[in-house]
Amino acid sequence: MSATLYLLRQQPDRISPSLFQESDTDMEIVFVEQATSITPSFMKGAVLSTERMMGSDARPTLTYDELIEKIFSSERIIVI
Repeated sequence: MSATLYLLRQQPDRISPSLFQESDTDMEIVFVEQATSITPSFMKGAVLSTERMMGSDARPTLTYDELIEKIFSSERIIVI
């Protein structure tokens, strides 16, 4: 079980290190980027894939289910 989960909505390099608790030895950090989806005009709704994907810059990504699992297995969630 992770003690603290940090969900970052801002670019990590724009966040002051002082916002992280130094005493927290068991922490996990997830950077949440805005997803862009392109849906053809003839399609109603959206199609989502639950498979793990790698972006063009080779950063690992999480599925929605993996993110929810991390949230519920953490003692504290801090959104920055």
